[in-house]
Amino acid sequence: MREAVLTATAYFVCASIALQLTRFDGGVAIMWLAGALLFAKLCATPRRRWLQITLACVPAGLLASFLFGFRGPVAIPLPLICIAEAHAAAWLVRRCFPRFGRFESVPEVARFLIIAGLIVPATTAFLGALCAHVARDIPYWSAWRDWYAGHALGLVAFGPPLLFTLRGETRQWIASAGNRKRGEATGLLLLVALASLLTFGQNRIPLVLIPFLPMVAATLRLGRFGAVSSIVVLLAIGLPCSLAGSGPTTLLHVSMTLKLQVLQIYFASIVLILLPLAAELRARRRLLDRLHAVEALHRLVLDRTSDIIMRLGYDGTLRYASPATERVLGYRPEELTGKVMFHLVSPDDLPSVLDARRRALANPDETAIVEYRVSCKDGGVVWVESHMRATIDDDGRVMGTVSIVREVTGRRKLMEDLAHQAMTDPLTGIYNRRIFDEALPALLASIPADGVLGCLAVFDLDHFKRINDLHGHAAGDVVLIHFVEILRSSVRDGDLVARLGGEEFAVVLGGMEAVQARVVCERVRIRLEEAAIPYAGDTLRATVSVGIASLVPGQSCEEALRTADTALYSAKQAGRNQSAQAA
Repeated sequence: MREAVLTATAYFVCASIALQLTRFDGGVAIMWLAGALLFAKLCATPRRRWLQITLACVPAGLLASFLFGFRGPVAIPLPLICIAEAHAAAWLVRRCFPRFGRFESVPEVARFLIIAGLIVPATTAFLGALCAHVARDIPYWSAWRDWYAGHALGLVAFGPPLLFTLRGETRQWIASAGNRKRGEATGLLLLVALASLLTFGQNRIPLVLIPFLPMVAATLRLGRFGAVSSIVVLLAIGLPCSLAGSGPTTLLHVSMTLKLQVLQIYFASIVLILLPLAAELRARRRLLDRLHAVEALHRLVLDRTSDIIMRLGYDGTLRYASPATERVLGYRPEELTGKVMFHLVSPDDLPSVLDARRRALANPDETAIVEYRVSCKDGGVVWVESHMRATIDDDGRVMGTVSIVREVTGRRKLMEDLAHQAMTDPLTGIYNRRIFDEALPALLASIPADGVLGCLAVFDLDHFKRINDLHGHAAGDVVLIHFVEILRSSVRDGDLVARLGGEEFAVVLGGMEAVQARVVCERVRIRLEEAAIPYAGDTLRATVSVGIASLVPGQSCEEALRTADTALYSAKQAGRNQSAQAA
């Protein structure tokens, strides 16, 4: 309740002063500080107390209007319009900017100026001008102009300093600033006061730009506090001097009404310059603080990460490398800075690296990924995976690339091992059935250059179960391994050798006619027959039967295997340890 009474009292004083000193020829008040006071108080107060404060100002406004304003029927609606104007402006700015009042950003200042300096006073001016026209027969648009100018300029010029003071920002700044900063603030504000006295203390030379220089300096050095405090100093000196008949406005040979409007435009212009400047400086200072924090964080991450962070110029020269470079490659970052990095890339992988970099430079919004080998300082080679992206300047021009490089030697070896395991038989090391089933159809679908596609030979060890039963499965494994060694040494390097399962094997003899294929198969059969396979102090013997089938272009894999199996069955039926060729 005490807060509402104090606000109502201050509202009455401001309204009375404006009505007594700035109503010329019985018109509307040219300067309206009361609206700025109520607006600032509402913006600095929680909304739950707005109604109490607003209602307390109603009798204060009515009393000031009856004593010093229009009398008659319009004495009631006019103060209500003024109070509603301040309330509406406060509600709208808080609606559009919930944390309004700090003037820390350009959007906040812009919304305040649009609402308090344009929309709300322009709207209430229609009602206020109507009341003035009815009460004193003042021309409607003349009354609208005076009302809008007085109320808009009053809210814009006096609202921010009052709000800043009511929110305690001045007290907080003084409490948090050090002695040196407070001394600097005192000196700058004294300069503003001296410049204001020099401008408004005489009426011979219009030195309206003189206060602007120290006010800008105060804003640059002290931020929002400097901007608002210098505005308060200027208003405290300029307004009384102007009302007393001193200052630059006295040089204007116009009515006092127009002089005060010009003065308010001057004050509002200063506010329109300093508040956005202070907000932009505040935003940039926050941005700079965040950048410093981010830079420190990035530096910590770069120093701790195991990945290499590299930034290359457009020509490929290294501009920056993280400390992980020494751990992965053995080079200290300064050893590589300024050098072209491509000489460390394996010649076999260099084309793919250059292609990835070209893609990154051509598409700045995309990330190019490439794996390649890099030479280390000690002569070793490691596999790395690089995620590469273009860097651009403020004008959108590509400046180079930034890469995150991770060593993947272990992963690469694991992938190669897994791929090898997926392709080969774990006991003998030759290809497994899956690879055979993929390779044979591809060969059958091809067109031979000399008209000969090749042959398929299927081997099956004779009485292999007997070896397992007599000597154990370990002995059977030894026989299989020995047979594969004979098989590999008897065929060409490019021939596909695969284990189909158990003791059954297949060889694809590409480009070989049936006669030649049978010679090769007989060589394998004879070598196994003559081989003495040592095992646990004993000697194992084994023989093999072979079925040979010529491959025909367009033939299916199943048909080729079936033909070879038929020939193998014939060899088995004929007594084993021999080869048979399909008819």
